[in-house]
Amino acid sequence: MQQYAGTWQADIGKDTAEIWDCQQFGKATIINVYKVIKKQKTPSYINNIAFDPIEDKFKGFILWPNGEYSTWIGLFASEKKFTGDLVQDFNHEKAFIKLENVFENPKEWTWTQTRKDGLKILEYKFKKVK
Repeated sequence: MQQYAGTWQADIGKDTAEIWDCQQFGKATIINVYKVIKKQKTPSYINNIAFDPIEDKFKGFILWPNGEYSTWIGLFASEKKFTGDLVQDFNHEKAFIKLENVFENPKEWTWTQTRKDGLKILEYKFKKVK
């Protein structure tokens, strides 16, 4: 997860960017995600990530500002490709979104989300800003 350390930005629309501020927290990672729309910063969610040595996978707990949460499970399929599933309460059998992050180089990566039926619902290209 150290590849994510730093601040990343994806331009996702006119005057709109998504920012990921990724920090190590001991062996865990905390990602504060927010949107900047017309220079106005709004929190989106916080993603807390840890490695589960029993399952040999990463697990994430996403907390939304309205108090709702999401969970995911994933792993590095290769040095440059992270894959995972958005799941209900860390239950593998209740996956509903596929996640994929591909590092093109140390300063750029692409985040894709795909529904179970294969429909791509999101693709952002992130660039490291610091």
